[in-house]
This record gives sequence, structure tokens and C-alpha cells, in this order.
Amino acid sequence: MLISPKSAHAAFTDLTRNCALPLMPDVLLRTKLFRHHGHIVIGDVALRGYKHKARWTYDERDVRRAGRALAEAPIDFTDLVEVQLPEYRDHLGREEWGRPDWRRQLRSWMYDAAFHKKYRERRYDEDWRKIGENGLPGGLTMTEFIEARSDMPHVHNIAGTKPRGLLSWSGQHWLLPRAYVQLLDRWEHLEADLVSQARICSGCGTQGPPLGDWRTPTANGYVTLCPPCSGVAYQGYQGHLRGALYESLRRTMRADDYLCRLCGQSRAFTWDHCHDHGYVRGPLCASCNTFEGKGVRFLRREGSVLHLLECRACLEQQTLPRRFRIDVIRNHLEETERHGCCWNHPDVWELEHTNDVYRFMLACHSTRWTKEVAAAEAADLVRAFVQRALTEALPRSTK
Repeated sequence: MLISPKSAHAAFTDLTRNCALPLMPDVLLRTKLFRHHGHIVIGDVALRGYKHKARWTYDERDVRRAGRALAEAPIDFTDLVEVQLPEYRDHLGREEWGRPDWRRQLRSWMYDAAFHKKYRERRYDEDWRKIGENGLPGGLTMTEFIEARSDMPHVHNIAGTKPRGLLSWSGQHWLLPRAYVQLLDRWEHLEADLVSQARICSGCGTQGPPLGDWRTPTANGYVTLCPPCSGVAYQGYQGHLRGALYESLRRTMRADDYLCRLCGQSRAFTWDHCHDHGYVRGPLCASCNTFEGKGVRFLRREGSVLHLLECRACLEQQTLPRRFRIDVIRNHLEETERHGCCWNHPDVWELEHTNDVYRFMLACHSTRWTKEVAAAEAADLVRAFVQRALTEALPRSTK
């Protein structure tokens, strides 16, 4: 029988109420995770997601199998084994980043907690990457590490379990219960197999990129299609809805009949539209639609500003939606403002906005200060930004 995520959560919680391991049942509610490979792996059991009429469900038998497996897991907390955590690295390649690795994840959590402690305490004269006598970087205590990012508990789990509280430090090595290490290893292998299968194009069998770039949402779940197969299956968007209002078409025309207007490779997921003026900008895939929320990073992507200007009102007024106007002004302040002779780019965030002025807080290593930008000046900055984007695009459009 197929059951809803809420019912699955309740059943799993009931089955595992006496489980020795600290669990995170809420992972069953995070249906966005199905994008990776169509399953949520808890312990060493993969729970497949089934989608019908935009609603996700689980097979109750899978939920009960996962619950029983964890409830009956023979965990001896006195039988500990050494866990070799890899060295911390700032940057990982796409292939490595897309590969499940619970040891690397634990190490990453340690340095993430250390970085945020350093930032919170404004410590700039210490090497926050240095490992202390307790095995943790940046002067972290074990309690601080366990409680770090408590506002994001749904992210800090592995295999639906919470490993941080189970770690112990021998003075030289990290230790975990042997049976739990074996469970995480089984999870890692199963997760890697599912990720590998989800990379294969269902049309031609070609293996895709490691982070699921070819995964596309449909009414019945996610499918994997390479750009050539997507190009055959779906039509390119030719701008024929430019000037149309979103409310007039969202129930009558399907965005997933088209390729994404930005990347031109994946099946579109939704009609992107200007929230300030209501005009349609074009069909976007789930990945590009999510990336649109990245502020300055999105604006720096080739073609992104022109996409925003598909809104007729934005183009006529030589402006951008308000949330992007804030990003343009922030970026300008980061590039031009300095505290005295300090050479560092300041951190900038908006405090408030009235009809006449934008107020920002700026911070460098030594101090904080505020900066006011008049509405007229802000409008000029955004207009200049838009005109640069249009000018740079002109040679391409006239070829």
C-alpha cells in the first residue's frame, strides 16, 4: 500500500521508538531529496518515492522494513573502532562532490562548525583550521560541534541517523561503534549505486554528470535525459509568450513541454515570471529556477540579466526586480567601499529600505559601519547595470 510522507514518518517513528541509534525520521518528509536518484536511503534500506498527481508516496512495506532493520540493529556501544577521517579540503571536483562519503561529510561538518564559530566571535588572528588536542579544529568543544547548526537538523544526518553524538576521541583517533560504521559503509555503497544508476540517460544510455544535472521533474517523478534526448523530446522556447501575464497562462499551458530557456538542455519545470510585474520570462528547469535565487551569482551567469529583462516592464523601465536591485547595490558597495586603508572587501547586507533611501550595514575585519544609498542613486546603478548587459549582448544578437 502506498502511504503519504506524513504517514510514513509516523509509522517509522513508531517502529523505531526503542532504537539505540539517534535517528532523524524527518528525512522522510524531505521529498526534494528524490531528485538525486528517486529514493531516500535510511540505514541500508532504500525507500523508493512514487509520484502521482504531484503527490509523493512511499510503499508502506519499504518503510516498515527500514524501521525494523534499524530497531533491531545490534549496536554495541563498547565495541569501538578507529575512524580515519580525510584531510579537509576547501574545494572538491564535481565527481568527488557527487560521490557519497560519510567520513568526508563528518570532517566537513567539523570545519563548517569551526568556521562559523570564528565568524561569530570575530577572530581573525587565529588559524581556525588548526586541529586541537580534542581532535576538533578552530578551538571547538565537543558540545559546540554536536550542537552546531541546530537550526538545520534535517541537513546534518547520514543515512537518517545523527552520528555526531556517537563520536568519541581517543586522544589520537576518532572512534565509532563497529556495527554503526558497518551500517554507514553499507549506506555509502547503496547510495553510490543509486546515484550511478540515476546518471544514465533513459533515452540513449549515456552516463551523465555527477550532480544530477540531467535529472528532470515530471508529473510522475524524476527522469534522466541527456541534452540531445531532451532536444528531441521537447521543443525550444522561442519567446512567443513575451509580454504575456503569468496568471493568464499558468493553468492553460504546460512549461514541461519546453526546454529550459536558460540552459537549453533540460526539460523545463515551471514558468518563470517577474514577481514585481507579473510578466512571463520563460520556462526554466528546476536547477536553473533554483539558481535564480543565488543573487549576485545568478546575475554573473551569462544570459541571466537578459532573461530577467524578458519581463516587458523591466525592459521598458531599464530596471530589475527589487530583490535583484538589492544585489546590484550590494555588489557595488562591496567593490567600492573600504574602511580607511583596509584593503579587504567588506561584507554587506541590507538593513532597511524606505521610499527615499536604502540603508546597508558593512563590516570588515576591524569594524562595522552603515551606508545610505539614495533611491535615485540606486536606480542609476541598476540602470547602468542593465544597459551594460544589453550593450554586451548586442553583438551576439546582431550576428
